[in-house]
Order: sequence, then structure tokens, then C-alpha cells
Amino acid sequence: MKRLFLFSLLLFIYSSKAFSSEPFIPDSSAFVVATWPVQTSSLNVSDQIQNLLNNASYPGNSANYSIAASLLKQSADDVSVMDRLYYDAVIKQHYHRFEESKELLLTLLKAQPKNPNALLLLSNMYSVLGEHELAEKMCIRLISIAPQTFVATCVLNVRAQDGNLKSSLEQLSVFLKNNDLSGESNEGLAIWSSETLASLARANGELQRAQKILAPYTNKKVPVSFWVLWSDIELELDNPKQVRNRLESIVKNSQNQDDALILRLALAEKRLVPLRSVWLEKVRARIDLRESRNDTEHAFDIALYYYFIEREYQKAHAWALINWDQAKLLDDKNLLKMTQDALQMPPSDKQFMGDDK
Repeated sequence: MKRLFLFSLLLFIYSSKAFSSEPFIPDSSAFVVATWPVQTSSLNVSDQIQNLLNNASYPGNSANYSIAASLLKQSADDVSVMDRLYYDAVIKQHYHRFEESKELLLTLLKAQPKNPNALLLLSNMYSVLGEHELAEKMCIRLISIAPQTFVATCVLNVRAQDGNLKSSLEQLSVFLKNNDLSGESNEGLAIWSSETLASLARANGELQRAQKILAPYTNKKVPVSFWVLWSDIELELDNPKQVRNRLESIVKNSQNQDDALILRLALAEKRLVPLRSVWLEKVRARIDLRESRNDTEHAFDIALYYYFIEREYQKAHAWALINWDQAKLLDDKNLLKMTQDALQMPPSDKQFMGDDK
């Protein structure tokens, strides 16, 4: 099997909470070829799929998953068995078909027990499903086949998801301080590990610390998940103007506008210009579409929408429950608790990201 570049995976498997734009399904194979970027047109099918998935996590590229899935389906004899298992697992985890993704990865690892991308993705699947002990075992299997920072970030994130947040946060912080990742060759790993550390700091209520962790990378090429986390931190620190200024250019320059970023722009817009509704109208249209199709893979973000935009807490809680049935990470747990609390709290006491309406 021709492996994906090791760190390319790190840039998209942690975006499961990113609320991507409407899936784009090509009408035909001719259409797919016609829309292919020039620089990939000479690649074989497997390399085209790899290229699509490597770039799928960046703003405006969510359609890559659908295009890759279509190519994979059409290419029965052009993709090796091992590549097919891995690509299919990546695509299925994007659409929150976690159990199916897990089974594909287990099959792959029987043949290639030291495949680092498969081990990391499987660790993520186990964490999402609440199987933390198995998730940590997958991380430990990365020892000797992946950089120490790669392994440490994987292990400590799993432990944090399993309830050991504070100790895992401090251990990861110390580890990253003692391991220089400033070199250009380490940039992918540095962004992923820093994003992980910042998410743990935010979960621990240390917003300014989280903000500082992400600051060195805001001018780098980073995935949607990074911008979602950055935006949430800035909004919680009462900086909606920064969110609007930063995200508007990213979203407007994207061929496919990511719903997660539209949602954050709508939240910033609501607080900055209450009478303006450009981004609010966009996110409402996306939510209407999701609900009409019963897109349960987007339950997390639909719950956020009803909680923060519409203030319809019963609907928010209902979607949070749907999400919890699928995923068991810290964010999922916090969302469920937040919506449960909202049902019992007077409206005047409800707050979000510095918004005390």
C-alpha cells in the first residue's frame, strides 16, 4: 500500500465537528474529470483520491469527500485493496459512520499492523465511540513508527476525553514546550498538536491560554476545525469583530462555503450588527436543508444553531441527544449538558460566548 503523507491525516480527522457545506455529488464521471484541478489530472485514480482527501479538511474543500467517494465507487480495479479500505474509512468517518469506519480499519490493520494513519484514525474512532481504553492502545502502537510528539498528543488527548482533562492538558503542554516543532518539516504536526492542546485548554476554561496557543498559526494554512476552535475561543472572549474580519475573507473566497464557519459568522454578526442578517440568512438556509434531509451527522451543529441563534432549547436538546447517540467526545458531553441545563434555566440567565441577552 502506498501510504498517505503521515501528517496530512492529522489535518482532517479532528474536524468531525466541523459543519461542512452541502455534500456535492457529481452527476457523472465526465463531470468529475472536467472539474479536476490541472495539477492532478495526470495522477492515477488512487493518487487523485489521496490528493482529494489530503485537502478535504481545508476551507471550501468539503466537496472533496463526495468526489473521492464517487471516484472510489467507479474505480473497482484502479485502487489497491489496502488503499480502498483506508480511503473508504476516511470518507465514512467524515459522514459519521464511525462503526463502519472502525471495521474497515480493523480489517486493514490485520494486513498492515503498523500503518500509522490507520492506527491514528482508528484511535479517533474509538474515542468518538467512547471506547477510550482501545483508543489509547492504538496510540501506543504508534511508538517506534511515528514521532514522539505524534504519539504523546494522541495518548494525552485520549486520556483527556476519558475524563483526565487537567492532568492531560498539563502533561501535553510540558511535552510540547520541551520538543521544538518550529521547523518547516514539522509544521503539520505542530498545528495539529497545538490545536489539540488549545481545545483541551478551552475545555478546562482557560480561554486566554487557548487563544495564545493558536496565535502562531493564524496566518498558516490550517483546517476548518482550527478556525472553528479559534472562532469559538474568540467569541467566548467577546471578540466578535475579530471573528467577522478573519472569517469573512476565508468564507467569501471559498468555492464551497463551510457551514461551521457560516455559523460562527452569524454568531458574530448577531452581536455586532443585530439588524443585519447576511450570515444569519445563510446559516438558516443550511439548517433548513439539513433538517429536511434529516442529516443526523450534523446533529452537533444543528443543536448549536438552535441553542445560540434561535434560542429554541427543546430543539437544541433533541439534536444534542441525537448527536450523543453517535459521538462521545468532550464537546459532545458538554453540548448535552448545556442543552439540558438550558431547559431548566430562566432565559435571563442564559449566556453564550459573552452574550448575556
